[in-house]
Amino acid sequence: MSNHSAHSGEHSNDLGPYWKRAHRDWRFWVGALFMSVALIVYVMSDDLALVPRVQPSQAPPAALSQ
Repeated sequence: MSNHSAHSGEHSNDLGPYWKRAHRDWRFWVGALFMSVALIVYVMSDDLALVPRVQPSQAPPAALSQ
């Protein structure tokens, strides 16, 4: 009779804690891709503003027009 129940939660092929080997997991890369896309959309959309900010137009100084 083998004693498999004592080591049922352990994996013999683990190379360390998950945070050290996460870069080999596809779920890590999918999450990193989604976060990168979200950051790019946030930056490129002017902080997710639905209506773009209107910049006030500056009148030329009167001293330079003479």
